Amino acid sequence: MKFTVTRNSLLNELNLVQGVIEKKNTVPILANILMEVSGDRLDITATDIDVTIRCGCPVAVAEEGTTTIAARRFFDFVRLLDDDAEIELTLLDNNWVELRSGKSRTKFVAIPKDDFPVIPDAAPTTAVLPGNLLQSMIQRTMFAITQEESRYSLNGSLLVLQPGAVHMVATDGHRLALVSKEMQVAGITDKEVRALIPRKALVELVKMVGDDDVMVEFGTDENHLFFSTGSKRMVARVMAGQFPNYEMVIPKENDKLVVVGTKAFGDGIRRAAIMSDEKLKAIKLSFQTGELELSSNSADSGEAREIVPIEFEGEKIEIGFNSTYLLDFVSACGTESVSIAIKNSDTQGLLRPVGEGVVDYRYVIMPMKL
Repeated sequence: MKFTVTRNSLLNELNLVQGVIEKKNTVPILANILMEVSGDRLDITATDIDVTIRCGCPVAVAEEGTTTIAARRFFDFVRLLDDDAEIELTLLDNNWVELRSGKSRTKFVAIPKDDFPVIPDAAPTTAVLPGNLLQSMIQRTMFAITQEESRYSLNGSLLVLQPGAVHMVATDGHRLALVSKEMQVAGITDKEVRALIPRKALVELVKMVGDDDVMVEFGTDENHLFFSTGSKRMVARVMAGQFPNYEMVIPKENDKLVVVGTKAFGDGIRRAAIMSDEKLKAIKLSFQTGELELSSNSADSGEAREIVPIEFEGEKIEIGFNSTYLLDFVSACGTESVSIAIKNSDTQGLLRPVGEGVVDYRYVIMPMKL
């Protein structure tokens, strides 16, 4: 194996696969990337078994070949080279890889590809989705995924493809984020398709789409989910377990509607939260005609009270929410105002962006006892 490539081209691909590499891994080969050179192309593959990324770039090939090399160390070295540097890589007879660039001469220990996991063949394409839409949906739901590894069926976002609509939803049992978009999805004509996408795959999918205006092809088989765009491809294991019936969680009878400026609301929450209990992070929201009072107190820290103007008329109502959960929504909503629909102090609240948006975004948050 011998080829020449520009530093920036190689670095872009190495950067894409770094998130898949496990820093602490008991299987040495999984700390390596697979490099395959043929024709005029270098293909790079990284996997932790659960998620696999395959990408590549054009190179000048002098000799075709395949090997694996330590992903992190190789990436760290390449990114320290000059931006416009040209890199020559050669697989030596002693199974080392020699890198030459300008006055640099470096050798990396390689491992033959024999022990590298076999990557599943892609399934037929089920649907084609706009990459920017998929990315937006992930960013508006992923923070609601549970942090508890034991709740396996909640360790990802559920993608629901229907004739005429796309939905993505995530929950941790205390709050739920749901994004919907009415549209015709290429490939979805007569039946619903559901896929529970693991958190790590969602992170990598956002990176894979990047800032490009691309279409993402999606397919699935019994054990894997497949995503591809251009020459980039990701494979994720299908998650076990049944995702809860999220439609049952959306409140239908919240008849008290409040509209508040997003920035003022977020700033008030942040200041009030400073005095909240560090573990519970609870703040009290007191709604009355024309104003919202945000308050918190802690025996160890003190107390805080913030007044925020709102559009609301009615009798005073108080409810407690986790401040972090509120701020997650405020940061993701993307509009100048948000609405809060509530019923009473014991019923979940429903938050939504106010104004025109590309997607329908609903956020349900359970109340806290204060």
